[in-house]
Parts: sequence; C-alpha cells; structure tokens
Amino acid sequence: MRAIRCLVAAVLAAGLVTVVAAKQPVVGFGGAGDVNSLVLTNVTLQEDLKVTDAQKTKMKTVADKQTEINKEMREAFTGGKFDKDKFTELREKQTKAAEEAKKVVEDTLTADQKKRLKQISIQVMAFSVFNDPDAKVGKGRGPTEAQKAIMKEVGEALKLTDKQKSSVKGVTDDFAKESREVFTDAFTGGFDAEKMEAANKKVDKLRKDAWTKVEAELDGTQKTAWKGLVGEPFDTAKLRPVAPKKD
Repeated sequence: MRAIRCLVAAVLAAGLVTVVAAKQPVVGFGGAGDVNSLVLTNVTLQEDLKVTDAQKTKMKTVADKQTEINKEMREAFTGGKFDKDKFTELREKQTKAAEEAKKVVEDTLTADQKKRLKQISIQVMAFSVFNDPDAKVGKGRGPTEAQKAIMKEVGEALKLTDKQKSSVKGVTDDFAKESREVFTDAFTGGFDAEKMEAANKKVDKLRKDAWTKVEAELDGTQKTAWKGLVGEPFDTAKLRPVAPKKD
C-alpha cells in the first residue's frame, strides 16, 4: 500500500521538479520533467522562450487537453483511492498527449526557442544526462528517445574519462538513494503539500552538495562545454505545480 501511495503521488506531481540554487542543475522527481508538455501552459517557461501570442494560439488545443488530463488524474485519486484500470487508462492518455505536445512544440517554436528549450531540458534532467543512453533498464522505467539523444549529446561534448564516469556515478547514485529516502518518507501516510515542500528543501541541499562533487571532476574544457550545453540558469522551481495545502 505504501508503494501505491508513492506511485499515485508521483503521478499527481507529474512535471514536478525540486528547487536548487541558481547555478545548480536539477532533476525531476521520478524522472526528468517533460518540458515539451510544460511549455504549453507554464507562464515562466513561455516568458523565458519569448513565446508569442500567435504561438500560444497554435498550441492551445493540445494545452487544453493536457490541462483536462491532469484534472482527471487529480480527481481519480482524491481521497487516496486507487483504481488500477483507471490509472492505466490515464497513463496511456498522458503518454499520447505528451507525443502530441512534442509535435506541436516542434512545429511551432523557432530554432532559437527550441535550442533554449533543450538547454532547459538538460537543466531539468541534471545528473541523469551523464547516464548511458543504451543501458538496459526495467520495462517502462527508461528515458525517452529525446532524453537518450540528450545523454548522447552531452557524452560526446564532455568526453568523460572512465575514471570520471565512475566518480560521477558514485556521487549521483548516493544522491539518488538519499533523495529517494527523503521523498518516500514524505509520502508516508499519503500526499501532503507541506511535507513535500520540506522534502524538497532537504533534497535541494543534497543535490547542491552532489553537484559540487560532480563539478570538481570536470576539467576546464569540460566545464566550458557544460556551460554551453545548459545555457543561462532557469528557475526550474517555477515548473513545479502548486499543490493545495490542507485546510
């Protein structure tokens, strides 16, 4: 039952990312956030990309569909209820909507906007960009094709040595384990916005410390390449949906 509560909370928090200091990258809770979907409705992201009113109009139909699916997901699990068939149905709808979002974003944004969106995607992916895109993972747990492409691009740009890869993996594995424990603790007894906020702050500190260690492994050339990949810092906390607090 505890695992189910955590699963449901993770789905309800789709797109959730934890906040960090401005120069630190972030990682999405339960995986990297889908910025293609978020750009349809997130005001801060649209402002950063300088999305025009005409572009917003082109994306409106898919944006409305995303909003409706998220509403269905919240309503389906209100009060801690869990229906496996309903969950599967909604997840399939989310996947299809995400594919539609990717296409409309690709067709609507300019080259410069898409370049910036990729930079923000890398900031959201954070430590996972160092993963092997060809590594085998459990069914349904792997990165998307877009995320694999980003991992490959980062790998080719940084050219980490085997020693660096081993060191980075050790640091990020520790971070993943510790942050997972923090979030699991936060979800005990069901989703609670205040507990989630406190968990985010704890993970912020863990991530900041982990990134300092990872950055120490990069040489000057690699640090320059990394800066080009991620661009200017984006406040990824602004991508996090606001959960209602308890009365």
